[in-house]
Formats: sequence, structure tokens, C-alpha cells
Amino acid sequence: MKRQFPALRGLAILLVVFNHAVTLSLNAASQYGYPTQAGWERVLLTGLKTLGLLAVPAFLFFSGAFVVYALQGRPLAPAYRTVALALRHIVVPYVLWSAVFYLVVFLLQGERYTILEYAKNLAVGYPYNFVPLLAFFYLIAPLLVRAAGRHPWPVVLVSAAYQLFTAAVLSPDLVGFALPEVAYRLTLPVLRYTIATWGVFFPAGVVCALHAERITPFLQRVRWALAALAVAAFGLAFGTQLGVLHQPLALLACIGFVMVLFLLVRREALPMVTELEWMGRRALGLYLTNLISISLALAAVRAVAPVLFQQMLVLVSLVIVFTISVLGLLFTAVERLPVPGARRYVFG
Repeated sequence: MKRQFPALRGLAILLVVFNHAVTLSLNAASQYGYPTQAGWERVLLTGLKTLGLLAVPAFLFFSGAFVVYALQGRPLAPAYRTVALALRHIVVPYVLWSAVFYLVVFLLQGERYTILEYAKNLAVGYPYNFVPLLAFFYLIAPLLVRAAGRHPWPVVLVSAAYQLFTAAVLSPDLVGFALPEVAYRLTLPVLRYTIATWGVFFPAGVVCALHAERITPFLQRVRWALAALAVAAFGLAFGTQLGVLHQPLALLACIGFVMVLFLLVRREALPMVTELEWMGRRALGLYLTNLISISLALAAVRAVAPVLFQQMLVLVSLVIVFTISVLGLLFTAVERLPVPGARRYVFG
């Protein structure tokens, strides 16, 4: 699993860029008064958005797998020193690029907040909503790795049950009835919405990395059944995104099947593996900067060539190419700075 990890992270961040490019382009077109896409274009764009919804769970899954290699077998004190260093390389870039994003949306849209509201935005993860959840899991990672080593299935089942419980508290339609008010107090403040969406995937990555040798032979025997289930669940999730079905748990099921199938992917079987690994090693930085790049690109399109909002597939393609190209140049420039550790503190 360790060998294919950077390339799979690269694939995940590529899906994030696809999802954000489609979502922000459609939102901008609607905001500027252009008609909503219909027919096969809407289907294709919705498909790209739905694929992109797999990306953040994949990040959390791979992050859980990564901490195993960093922490396994280490006493708690050295493990927490490693965690403290890792958190600096997450929190500092997060605060930096959040500040840049707030400046961009202020200049482009006049969006402003009070100091306390900006602090709340950072705490809950606006707009990078999975980062506070990632930081939380890093904080408990030394204990989580120990627990998952001894009791793997209880860790996964408890994590999944708590995610579903939190989701049911926040969205009663999942279970068909509202839970008692006291249930809300049992959800984690600040993180309740991200846990309801992604709570199981980091612990699942920890368990899969720790027990890959035991799990993989079984997965090899049932891989085609898992693949068929993943495709079927994706179809239901896709139909839900299109609005023709209502299967809110289908996406969660699809993500679960895809995550375990990652254990069977061989590095040499991945196309463009070198390029994907380059993106995978810079995945957090790409996650933190792509919204800014896409927003600036769409503002430039509105000013220079607004007709592109009527050619959504062309617009999305151009925005994706622009974002990956510009951020690639930016990363290269920062990595060449004669400042030790600059890239880690700028891009994670």
C-alpha cells in the first residue's frame, strides 16, 4: 500500500480540482445570469462532480495509512513529537491560504467578516472544511494507532457508527425520524458536520495499513464483487446528484467500497504515475490553493471572455488546465527558494 500511496493521493487531488472547477463554474454562470446546463452536458458535469466527492475521503484514508508508517511501534512521547511537527505543516499553510482566500473573496465579491467570525471560519474549516478534522485525527493518532493494532474491527465499527449517528442527528431524513434533542449534545462541537460526512475514513486508513497483509488476500478473492458493488453504489449516488433518485447513503457506500479496493491497486498499473506522484506529494498545497486559482480564473473569464460561460465544458477544461499549470509553477518557484523548509510551511 505504501508504494502506491503518493500516486493515489495525486489522483484524489485531481478529482478535487475537477469537482471545484465544475461547482464554481456552474455557480458563477448562475450568478452572472447564464442558463443552467441541460442534456448530456449536465449529465457529464454532474458525473465529474460526483467523482470529486470521493476525493476528501481518499485524503483522509491515505492520511490514516500514512500515520501508521510514522507512528507504529513508537512510544507515546516520541509519537506526539512527530504529530506536533506534522500539525505545524498542516496548520501554518492552512491559516496562510485561508487568509489569502478571505482576501480574494473580499476583493471579488465584497465578502467580509468580523475578527471573531474569521476566527470561527478557521475553526470550522471555511472554505477548507476537512482540515480541522484532519488536525483532530492527528491529535488522537498515537492512541488510534494503538487501539487499531489490537482491536481493528471495533475501531472501524465504532467510527462508522458514530459517523452515521452524527449524520442522523443533523439530517433526520436519513433514518426517517428526528432523534431526541440530547443526541445533539453527544456530537462533537465544531467537527460535527465533517464527522457526519467523513468520520470513518481516517480510522479505516489506519486499520487497513496496520492489517493490510491479513486483509488483502480476502479482498483479492472478492475484488470483482467489490468492484461491482462500487459501480452500483456510484450509479445510485450519481442518480441522487442528478435529482432522479434519493439514496443519501449510496455515496457513503460507494466510498467505502472504493477505499478497500485501493489496497489492491499496483503502482505500476496507474497511468501517468510520475505526474500523479508529483501531485500526491503536494496534495495538501493543491487542496489549499486550487479554490483561489479557480476563483481568479473565473473572474478573469468574466472580464475578458464571458461568452465562455455559455460553453461550460470548454470553460471547465480551461479552468482545470490553468489551475494545475499555474499552481505547478508556483510550487516550483517556492521549492527553489533558499529557505530550508519553505515548501512545508507554505504548502504543507
